[in-house]
Amino acid sequence: MAGMKRSTYYYRGKGSRKGKRPSTHTVKGGVMVPNEAVVQEIARLVEPEYHDYGYQLVTELLRQMGYTINKKKVYRLMEEGNLLNPPVRRGAPRSRAFIKYAVPPLEGPFRTVEADIKYVHIHEENRNAYLVTFLCTFCRYAPVWDLQYSMKSKDIAELVLDLVNDPEVKRFMGNQRVKIVIRTDNGPQFIARALAEILESLGIAHEFTMPGTPQQNAHIESFHSTVTRLVCNRNVFRDIDHAREIFRAFYYAYNETRAMKSLLSYPPRKFLRLWEAGIVGIRRDKRNKDFFFFREKPFPPTGIGSSPEDLIWANKNSIFDSSVLNPLEISPV
Repeated sequence: MAGMKRSTYYYRGKGSRKGKRPSTHTVKGGVMVPNEAVVQEIARLVEPEYHDYGYQLVTELLRQMGYTINKKKVYRLMEEGNLLNPPVRRGAPRSRAFIKYAVPPLEGPFRTVEADIKYVHIHEENRNAYLVTFLCTFCRYAPVWDLQYSMKSKDIAELVLDLVNDPEVKRFMGNQRVKIVIRTDNGPQFIARALAEILESLGIAHEFTMPGTPQQNAHIESFHSTVTRLVCNRNVFRDIDHAREIFRAFYYAYNETRAMKSLLSYPPRKFLRLWEAGIVGIRRDKRNKDFFFFREKPFPPTGIGSSPEDLIWANKNSIFDSSVLNPLEISPV
């Protein structure tokens, strides 16, 4: 009557549900069956124990029985009949403290301990075992390790207890000089609640690397490269006991006799003795990178191979007191 086109009218909703109204019947062999009967049919399908059918499988079973029905309608009917599988209830996720420094600062022994898991193939059993190692980022000392076919959070928690009871760690924890921080990735063994409770009871802080950044756990990753090169690539393991025997010898050599350039060409345990005696210090170069240096020059061994010039140089430049430490104990390897 006003001469306005229909396209100019504004739509006013009526408050009802949009779309086509849901059907009240379902076709079965050309016969209309009420939805209540279909719900009863679905209930009989999922009633037996261990028949944890989802709506997609129920749709296929109803079609086998002659129903013409799609999965969206089956989902609606199962939802209305409270027949859907209940969602898995998970506890609230624990907050995680992520790392502050990509490279742990050189503060002292066992201030930061990195831990990680490596696969080790057991050849004659054609299985992979889990090798977990706790490594001090300061002195590269590996106090505890384990090799098992399964590695769960309770196994990691037991290793943490072994860590705090290790003699070398206790030397620096005895008078509260050391507050240990354990750095790991976000693996399921490390984010478990059981491990968090153990660490909290022991007063040990736990920090996580950012996802997808193995370089933030660089010390333990480098250690695993050494394990691959020196152990895994050179041995064929008969069984896990044989592998443990070989790794036991490796860890002894790594901690006791294998010199490292980053530790002033000393093994980790001997380097700890030098640090404890105050012979080793820390400096920072122009690139703001920390490195170790000798505060006092240790005497070279006085046996065969030491020239008089070497001894004169050592006596002139060293203020090291031989009563503090046996010279043979700190001689270069």
